[in-house]
Amino acid sequence: MGRKFYKKPHNWRWQRFYGLKNSKTSLEEELEQYHFDKSGGHIHDMYWNNLRDPLVALNGYIPGFHCCLDCYYSDIGLGSQEDICEYNYQRLYENITNLEKTIQNLNVGDEISQPWNSNLQELQKNLVPGNHIEERLHSYFKNMDNLQNTMNTTVESLRKTLGDLSNIEIIKKAVGLEHGDFIAKWCSLLSPFWLRDPKSWTPESGKHILDHLFIVYDVPVFLKEQWFPNRNDGFGRKYIPFKWICWYLIIGQGGSLKKASKYFGWNISNKFQHFLLGAPNTDYPMESCLYAEIYRLGGNQQDFMRVMYSRSLVIDPTERTHDEPYHRFWKNTLVWLISNREAISDEESNLIIAWALHRHTEATRNADEGEFTWKGRTLNNVLTASEEYEASRYLPSWIGYHWESHDWDWTFMDGRDNTWDFVELINGKQLYEEGQSMHHCVATYAGRCASGTSAIFSLKKNGNRVITIEISPKLRILVQSLGKGNRRPTGEESNMIRRWLSNVCGKDS
Repeated sequence: MGRKFYKKPHNWRWQRFYGLKNSKTSLEEELEQYHFDKSGGHIHDMYWNNLRDPLVALNGYIPGFHCCLDCYYSDIGLGSQEDICEYNYQRLYENITNLEKTIQNLNVGDEISQPWNSNLQELQKNLVPGNHIEERLHSYFKNMDNLQNTMNTTVESLRKTLGDLSNIEIIKKAVGLEHGDFIAKWCSLLSPFWLRDPKSWTPESGKHILDHLFIVYDVPVFLKEQWFPNRNDGFGRKYIPFKWICWYLIIGQGGSLKKASKYFGWNISNKFQHFLLGAPNTDYPMESCLYAEIYRLGGNQQDFMRVMYSRSLVIDPTERTHDEPYHRFWKNTLVWLISNREAISDEESNLIIAWALHRHTEATRNADEGEFTWKGRTLNNVLTASEEYEASRYLPSWIGYHWESHDWDWTFMDGRDNTWDFVELINGKQLYEEGQSMHHCVATYAGRCASGTSAIFSLKKNGNRVITIEISPKLRILVQSLGKGNRRPTGEESNMIRRWLSNVCGKDS
């Protein structure tokens, strides 16, 4: 059956998107409207914007939950519950400047004593392609990961690159009162990567002090803005997200993200950096990464916004995943959507993504089925299947089913005062409500729960549903855990699930 291109959808949300797509609005304006519709950012990007360790992909701790080995040891009971990482950075900064007053009490204009006399060591003064910025950053952050054991040598090294302490005052005054202390601290800790002396900066140059210190080549605005606290609608932080700052330094000093990926464990494809330079300015760097990867695969602005509005495929494609089948599914789904862009409407694209994710998760759950693949799937067959799947989510014939609880409910409060609740769903109505809220097919699992084959739990963070969990009651093992629209759990969520499995489900009843 033939289908009209760009059918006007009936759903009000998609009507708004249709109007945006067909008007002469910029991509930045479309993203602004998108964030307004979604009432803020998305959970994955909040997680990456709080990441402190660019080496997280190569280490054994959990991204988004442990920022370094010290915090990992703290979490497993071998340290205090303090923010050890921030303490180490603060101690390092104070040792470098040798101040009697801490940075929190130091005001712009305060006199700073100079316990040594050293000139700035501009080792990178003659910047040429191949100045090994990638290897140098990797070596530097490996050392920062072990500050408790390398504090003294790191202090001496940074004192040499920082030079005259008046450089700190210059940076603070150049940045201004609001963020001067914050940025002066982190500029000092990253002084091995300065290209120019702060004293040679003047307001008349038209350059920001950060660009003067660190970069030669143009850097996307969204990376520059990661230096400043209180991004993402007020989600403040005491530190900078080192991953994005590493990107700022690599691009600004003529380096290669592709080359750096082998040191930091990032998933960077050929030509990704080229498309990243044309990405929209947004508070969420992950969106810019997603934009670059979609364009690298042959997509355009419409494909990008379709993925953004579906949310289910919104991930950071530069982060390596141990779930290789999902990464293949994600990439192949984008390629299919891009190749069929002109033949489907925006609303149909959303239905297809939801159906494809359902098929992928079911194939993963039932290993005998093999991986979900797009090979041989015609457009009409995919549209029919996606429409049938959408209709099936609203037919709760088993809504009256009830079954006994396994008494595995659990509440836990983490070190950031977040409350995590694991609540078993014990009737068809609760499964239906979970499926409606999370936009997936858990409602169809009522028969499995009633027969004792499965147990379904809703994980809530501060009272909000975040992950739906399936457990095998007999084996007491995790079968699957998925968020809204069948998204993958974040590192923080995965860590909570492991805690729950170990502390509750793993116990003898």
